[in-house]
Amino acid sequence: MKVDQARLNAAIRGLYEAAVTAELWKPAMEEVTDALQAKSCHFFSNNLTDAGDDLFVTVRMDPDFHKDYMSTYAELDVRYPRILDAPVGRVLHGDLLWTDEERMASPVYHENLLPFELYEVTGAQLAMPDRLSWLGFSLYEEEPWEKDQLEAQQIILGHTRQALRIHLTLAEAKANTETLGNLLTARGQGIILVTAGGRIVFANDQAEALQQEQVLKMSSRGLVFRDRALNRRLALALDALHFRSSVPSGETVTLTDTSDHQIGVRFLPVPGGIGGGGSMLAVLCIPLHMQHGPDPSEIRQFAGLFRLTPSEELVVGAIASGQDLSQHCVERGISLDTARKHLKNTMAKANCRSQKDLLRLVERFCFFRLR
Repeated sequence: MKVDQARLNAAIRGLYEAAVTAELWKPAMEEVTDALQAKSCHFFSNNLTDAGDDLFVTVRMDPDFHKDYMSTYAELDVRYPRILDAPVGRVLHGDLLWTDEERMASPVYHENLLPFELYEVTGAQLAMPDRLSWLGFSLYEEEPWEKDQLEAQQIILGHTRQALRIHLTLAEAKANTETLGNLLTARGQGIILVTAGGRIVFANDQAEALQQEQVLKMSSRGLVFRDRALNRRLALALDALHFRSSVPSGETVTLTDTSDHQIGVRFLPVPGGIGGGGSMLAVLCIPLHMQHGPDPSEIRQFAGLFRLTPSEELVVGAIASGQDLSQHCVERGISLDTARKHLKNTMAKANCRSQKDLLRLVERFCFFRLR
């Protein structure tokens, strides 16, 4: 019985494809099992602190086997501590796992392995930090493994460990990216995460909506804004990640307009990136009209900037909060003409031609100065 090297190499390539696409672990392990001319495969990697990212794959094995083994037989199995204590990267089999006397006296063998027709089971622990990871195979008959089958298992073990390491790293990066994106999404912000090389790795629904409005475009080539000035700022922010320019690496803010509202844009470096994968740039897109209105302290600072009187400050606060001017008059006990005079004086001091221009100016002031 000789292992087909070409088939083994193809199976190994499948492991690395599975590392990137989790749905491929099952067919990848089927290919590995067939390449070894084994009957079954038992592969799992359990997080010892959080069961959310457990990986479990079996090939031609009854699904009840693992459940029965872990619930009843693991603590009785003399092989279990031997596999955990074995050097990393070593496949244990035959007498390395248990002697004939131990096997024949063990309830694990008679009540768990034989009923599921698992013969000459091998085992190897994959030694991932904070995880219990295992890879094992069995034969169709109770005959010893051939030498080339065991050598092939050693090769498979090394590649499985590396593929699993890649899989876990990518899964952690994806989870961290989505957590950051969802956090900002909950605040009503568009978020785009861009690598130092310009590749987009995450964009939430708000960012997709801005693409529909043609404020920006996202593609395999990267992120492009309709506003050329924003593209220049984006390029400078990405350069700063590489330390290729003298642009400060801190937060950069800017503004762009659509047909009916303003959008604040922040370029925020994420040192070390997600999961240690290199620095990234968080591009935050904030439709200012969707943000909460300015609070009294913000209005007070705005009034101080343009030297507004207390009455003018109050009228700005009223219209910025969405209050109708007539309602403002009732609450203050002043006439509508007086309120209009306060508003007119405010617009003159702020060099605004309309109430809409004044509101947009307040939005910009709060975005740049305070938020």
